[in-house]
Amino acid sequence: MDSKERVQLIREGNTAFNAGDIRKARELFLKTDYKDGLIRLGDHFMYDRKLPMLAFGYYKKAGRQDKVDEIYQRMVYALSVWLGRDKWKVPASANQSNEAQQNSTSTLNPDDFKVHPILKAKALEILSSKH
Repeated sequence: MDSKERVQLIREGNTAFNAGDIRKARELFLKTDYKDGLIRLGDHFMYDRKLPMLAFGYYKKAGRQDKVDEIYQRMVYALSVWLGRDKWKVPASANQSNEAQQNSTSTLNPDDFKVHPILKAKALEILSSKH
């Protein structure tokens, strides 16, 4: 497609998105490979609809590795809270000797991960409501 047609389709996609027609916006943003539009779709599903697995695909397609990593980190955090910190173990650090590594483990600290405050609060809310 030529650049003029692409610009027109992107405008239509933006108009559809702003009007709440997410399906049409999705179709047009994917067709034109419009990265900013794909990120907007990811944000919509991540923050408005609370569907991070749908957001993941849009962020991945748009090349937003930071957002993809954030979703992974949130999943690890939620899993570690759900399992309990005492049950979540990782191998000892690589600079310890092999014998020391075989004889010890260190617990995973969810605080080691960067987690968006809104997602952290929502994950804790979900977890506390199931108990």
